Amino acid sequence: MAKQPIESYQSALEELQQILSQLEREEITVDELTAKVERASQLIEWCEAKLKSTEERVRKIIGTES
Repeated sequence: MAKQPIESYQSALEELQQILSQLEREEITVDELTAKVERASQLIEWCEAKLKSTEERVRKIIGTES
């Protein structure tokens, strides 16, 4: 599965919620499962990096770097 670009935190979160919903409703076939889990992992990593980056920038702006 080719990496799809992630446009924003909100779009990543929405895609994660969609994948989770599909899993909960058992709409994902065994054949699709690996690809969906890999994509969810990519989205989670991207969101974590975005949150960390945002936190660092905010700390820098307000002058409370740690």
